[in-house]
Amino acid sequence: MRIHQLRALVAIADAGSVRGAARLLNSSPAAITQSLQQLEGDLDLQLVARTPSGVTLTQSGQTLLEHARLIVSQIARAEQALDAMRGETRRRLSIAVSAWVAMTFLPEAVVRFRQRMPDVQLEFFEGLLAIANPRLRDGRLDMYIGRKTPGGTSSEFTYRPLFSTTCAVVARRNHPRAESRTLEALLDLDWLVALDPETEGSAPYKMFAQHNLPVPRSIHFLHSLSVAVALLQRTDMVSIFPWPLIELCASRDALCAIPVREQLDDSMIDIITRTGQPSDATSRCFIDCLVESIRDEAWTSTPDIRRVMHSVELLI
Repeated sequence: MRIHQLRALVAIADAGSVRGAARLLNSSPAAITQSLQQLEGDLDLQLVARTPSGVTLTQSGQTLLEHARLIVSQIARAEQALDAMRGETRRRLSIAVSAWVAMTFLPEAVVRFRQRMPDVQLEFFEGLLAIANPRLRDGRLDMYIGRKTPGGTSSEFTYRPLFSTTCAVVARRNHPRAESRTLEALLDLDWLVALDPETEGSAPYKMFAQHNLPVPRSIHFLHSLSVAVALLQRTDMVSIFPWPLIELCASRDALCAIPVREQLDDSMIDIITRTGQPSDATSRCFIDCLVESIRDEAWTSTPDIRRVMHSVELLI
């Protein structure tokens, strides 16, 4: 296996076609096809199935893709590290950020980072487990500022704690159950929760089990805060938000916390990186800017930030 062959496989998977892969790699469709055929010939395996609508990866192709992404990513990091030794700045930093951190500390951190590394292109993703973990695992993401898998002890990731906070049940203002005092009173409602593929979506079910309650009749999964807010505003659905997010969304989006007496699990926000991933100056600079923003008492005295800080425990 050669690196150009693995790059071709990754590009085909991302683009969904040979032509699209050629555009991604600034190459020709003939060169991409040749690289793929050589790779399949060397392995004596079919990696790609051609269809009228494009191409799809076979099971063998999917298995190799996981490793190919990591190898391609590591080669890119090695090239960037050598570029840095020559005084050349790394070109892109990819980060997933939890929603409430993005709405508070991220802008100030970005301003500081841009002043120090103006030539670096930033790429941001919504900080949900289903989005962040796969990208962090295969090297497409440099860091994840968010919560780790509930109950997860995986050694593949390294965690640097930032905040600890509690969570609450959230609904639209004037919801008919807005004054409920127990989870039991909410069991017949539609629940919106973030899907965690690492636990196969079992986290919300465990929450009710630990309070000796049956599972709600209807649980729906989501991968977007904007979708969650839109549904909560216009339906009788309920969800679970960390308190900082409630502080930010309550007045702006007409949401409220339902005062159930059950204690919900705490939410930890960490800076998460892949274990064994060599540190680089660009990532270190961004982390420094974020930590400085969090610790800057002059900047965090603004009303929104002050409200958020009252709902978290600072761990740095």
